[in-house]
Amino acid sequence: MKWVPIPKHLVASPSLWLPGPFLFRRGSDTRIIPDFVWFDGQNDPGGQGPPGFSHFFSCRAPFCSQTKENISGREMETQLVVERLTEAVEVLRQVETNLRTSSDEVWHTRRPDGRKVRVLIRASIISLGEIDTVKQEFSADVWLAAWYKEPLLKGKKHREEVDWDDQWHPRIVLFNAVSVDKHEKKHHLILEEGDDVPIVQQSNRIKATFKEPMELFDFPFDHQVLTIQLMSDWPTSQVEFAKNMGIKDTIRTDTFTGSHEWELYGHLLCKPAITGQHQSTSHQRYALYNITAHVQRKMGFYVWNIAFIMFLIMALSFTAFSVPPNEPADRLSVTLTLLLTSVAFKFVVTQSLPTISYLTLLDKYVLLCMIFQCLMAVQNALASIMSNAWLFDVISMGVLAGVVFFTHLVFGVLMFIKIRGTNKQLGQADKEYLNLCENIDRFYKRTKCTISGFTDEEVEAIVGQTELAGVENSKQMGIDETKTDTQLTNLPGSVQDMQPSRTNKYHV
Repeated sequence: MKWVPIPKHLVASPSLWLPGPFLFRRGSDTRIIPDFVWFDGQNDPGGQGPPGFSHFFSCRAPFCSQTKENISGREMETQLVVERLTEAVEVLRQVETNLRTSSDEVWHTRRPDGRKVRVLIRASIISLGEIDTVKQEFSADVWLAAWYKEPLLKGKKHREEVDWDDQWHPRIVLFNAVSVDKHEKKHHLILEEGDDVPIVQQSNRIKATFKEPMELFDFPFDHQVLTIQLMSDWPTSQVEFAKNMGIKDTIRTDTFTGSHEWELYGHLLCKPAITGQHQSTSHQRYALYNITAHVQRKMGFYVWNIAFIMFLIMALSFTAFSVPPNEPADRLSVTLTLLLTSVAFKFVVTQSLPTISYLTLLDKYVLLCMIFQCLMAVQNALASIMSNAWLFDVISMGVLAGVVFFTHLVFGVLMFIKIRGTNKQLGQADKEYLNLCENIDRFYKRTKCTISGFTDEEVEAIVGQTELAGVENSKQMGIDETKTDTQLTNLPGSVQDMQPSRTNKYHV
């Protein structure tokens, strides 16, 4: 802010409205007028200012009616110092803001006992939302529960006695979540008979959108593996995941909103894993837990609305032979019009798929139909210059018809193989899930226990050898090894001397 004289034509003006606020000064007397000022060029500013105050300084606009000659050097120095001090205050205030700790900043501390904790997970997909093939995303409403033994809470009997914000927790995050619309978290304490170490249960109700890279080579005869990945922010030296072998993982098929396009299978496969080198930016490895559902695309829409229409357009190309060979323009107009129609359908197929660098099965079929129409156009052009055009037409018609028949035969065989292979893989996943559910049901009937799996002995008592078969099925399905890591029976235990025959009356 600096001192500037008012122009002479404004001072000489008979009347002038100027916006406030204004700082009126006369000698050592200073007054402030916050609103507009009526300035008449005399000593009285419209009756709103004090008499005799013809010179004023605006607090908002950098101008003053005083001239530079009327301002002493000390006043200018004082004004300059004030400006510099104001700038310094702003800088200090910004530094203080940057150094201030955020109110939502959370510091996580390691366990004081340094022990490795095995966290049991149980998942239930309440509702599976829309599956977006173009964005390669899907939404889900999930209920997740995590159990772990906490010796530091010995003597606690009710959850109200615990300050959960100050307690250690496994720091479970949604590894492949794009956005989280809702997340509700609750804690419970579970006490077992004969054991003074309580079990902490962390329940989570989550509604989120997840990223899932889709394999579309067999589109529209494809099936997709939809995986929700949980990860602990603690390294594997401190936390490991395992399935709660006392209760089944479930998925509801009746609430599936994408049933018009997909068929959802009723099995939910859950496997612990460890991050790979490409999934971590540090040298640490972190525990993962993959919750996997399978869906198969309903191919009817694409077969009848795209593939069948393309077949009809390609078949109509044979109508060009009804035009005499000596009229190539009419023949080519029929063939090229049908070719342009095929190009339009190719754009329809493109809108149903993400931007991928490979051809799907439907892309290959549409391109082959367009290549056939291009061959038909070449035949129409050559027929007009042949000496025996009729014989050339007959031979060309037979060859092209054979190409069409052989191409569709190959595609039919490929579709049969793809569908049979998909059904076999999904059948194996169903069998694995049902075998595990039967083992869990038998264990529950024998022990009435709904929390089990803290030790290898507990897992072996429930699963037995069926876990090995499950891993073999996963390998046959071609699932990534980072998502189906070592069997639960190979994971080291973290809780000492717990018997699988214990009775737990807490039911989820």
